[in-house]
Amino acid sequence: MPGPAPRVAALLWALLITLTPAAVASARPTGSSDGPADVALAIGATTTASVATGLWLRSRYRREGAPEGHGAEGGDP
Repeated sequence: MPGPAPRVAALLWALLITLTPAAVASARPTGSSDGPADVALAIGATTTASVATGLWLRSRYRREGAPEGHGAEGGDP
């Protein structure tokens, strides 16, 4: 796999797993009682996960010898 994308994706996943605090098992209510910090953490974790997954997929399914961004999935453009 050419380029640094697989390494960056692996690094982002490792950081996400190690730095995201584990949810404490408790019986506290969730939903509308979540504070702004909880919502920001969820948005940040989701964004990081989606970027890491996108980089991994991009590196895994990159075509050999095809110019980037040109052509269709199959057949003529």
